[in-house]
Amino acid sequence: MPWADPLLPRVSDPHFEEVVKDRFGKVPDIYFRVSPSKWLREAVMEWPQYRVQYFPSKLGYIAGLICAQENACRYCIGVTRAYLKSQGYNDNFINMIERDRQLAELNEKERVFVQFCRSLSRSSPRPPKSLLMRLQRLGYSELAVKEMAWWIVANCFINRVSTFISVPPMADLERMSRGLLGKIFRRVIKKRLEAPQRSELGTKASEQGQSFVQMMDSLKGLPAADYIGTALQGAMQSDILSKELKILMFSVVAKTLQCEFCISESKEMALNMGFDEDEYELALVTLNSKKLSNQESEILKWTRETIHFDTFVIQGRVKELSTKTDNVVLLEAIGLASLANAIVRLAILIK
Repeated sequence: MPWADPLLPRVSDPHFEEVVKDRFGKVPDIYFRVSPSKWLREAVMEWPQYRVQYFPSKLGYIAGLICAQENACRYCIGVTRAYLKSQGYNDNFINMIERDRQLAELNEKERVFVQFCRSLSRSSPRPPKSLLMRLQRLGYSELAVKEMAWWIVANCFINRVSTFISVPPMADLERMSRGLLGKIFRRVIKKRLEAPQRSELGTKASEQGQSFVQMMDSLKGLPAADYIGTALQGAMQSDILSKELKILMFSVVAKTLQCEFCISESKEMALNMGFDEDEYELALVTLNSKKLSNQESEILKWTRETIHFDTFVIQGRVKELSTKTDNVVLLEAIGLASLANAIVRLAILIK
């Protein structure tokens, strides 16, 4: 699988490294790459540690591999394969999932879930809500289906961040999982990749009074709402990118994926920010605005490319963008574009 050299440098933050080391036993490379952005590094650390509650954990593991495969994320494929092997799944099972074969081991409910996972990961065409209804008819609860949607977009969020940065694969972890040591040290591998589940039940979003509250309220009963709310609040409060650019980035993703809810939310945010309606609509057509600097216009144009992409091409575009921005700005743009893609894809299905 084509994979570029890292597009952002390692940055040391001793306090953050201690937090990561205390949780995982070591500091994987990805955390050095995202450490300058506090909200992004928290999301990158917390989101993959979510443990599904309302549908079988086996499907949660499978979803991680499918999302990494659909997004062609070399880093995440390696980590997810290692995690599946730490759970006792053999190479034949993992390879069959990767090759999209019909699995005799999976029942109809599980096969429909796999279809749902691939559809939402690709979002081209948009995943139909009928897939959610089908999952519910097969016996999954409404809360379980919402949790499925959240878990899939959470994995895609990590895929995008890892791909856009070109995070180096965790070669030591992959080697360990493949050999005899992998069988002996499964608990060590699990410790590196797992952490305790949050206990909050998604009540903070409404309390924060932020945008997309209606979508997050749809996740009440799941810690997912708090994960999203915390990340969104951190991203919007960060002063590295202008608020005008951030709103337009969300708007571009919403318009491209045709999410009526997010289109409406983003437009309201833009009008409250001081855009007039014609100015806002023109910005979405031209991917430019007099409210943006030349650097910000380049980031906005790139944002549309993050929605559907070829891995090696988008890594080349990130490298090109890196010549027009500093590293801190580029990292923030990568995080914001990845977050916008996650939120819009989730809203398409649950709003």
